[in-house]
Amino acid sequence: MLKSKAVCLTIILCAALTVASAQKKPAGRQLPNQVNSPEVNKAAARRALEEIYSEGRFGEVNQIYAPNCKVRFGNRTESLSQAIEEAKEWKNGAPDLRMTVEGVSANGDVVTVNWVARGTHTRPTRGLKPTGKPINMRGRSEFRFANGKIVEATTTEYREELFRQLGVPKNAASLIVTTQDLWASMSQLFPDPLYALLR
Repeated sequence: MLKSKAVCLTIILCAALTVASAQKKPAGRQLPNQVNSPEVNKAAARRALEEIYSEGRFGEVNQIYAPNCKVRFGNRTESLSQAIEEAKEWKNGAPDLRMTVEGVSANGDVVTVNWVARGTHTRPTRGLKPTGKPINMRGRSEFRFANGKIVEATTTEYREELFRQLGVPKNAASLIVTTQDLWASMSQLFPDPLYALLR
């Protein structure tokens, strides 16, 4: 008698689990994977500019970028950690720096964003004393996505225009750019932790 009650209880329990499981699954065909949809990628690209760079939420980088993402500024290539460090330094030098998205388009796995960066250089950064001058730059970034994250980012080279707006003499700007490019080139030879120690 006890054995038959256990069998009945097991059958009832299995039936209840089967019914509950069937109710949780959506009926009909499944939706396609939304991870690489153009709309999701466009939202992530916008988030990179508005939340990470404008708001300084650098702790969210790994939510949007793949760890091995390559970042290009014109002909200059940096690792993701180097590019984020550069962005942090400029954000520190111009705490009110905001990047405003003016247009976003997607073509396959590539999202193109046209943006404007505005702020005021009020603190020392990247070898420059505060100038108190406004920054007002236009640029364009292209983000290539894979598996829902940015794996390549190509942005307009901005340094020449930025230095001009800040009133940095051409010779000094050239020296700064050459030094930064040398450090970036050396970093390709060394792993990021060693590069960070050298800086």
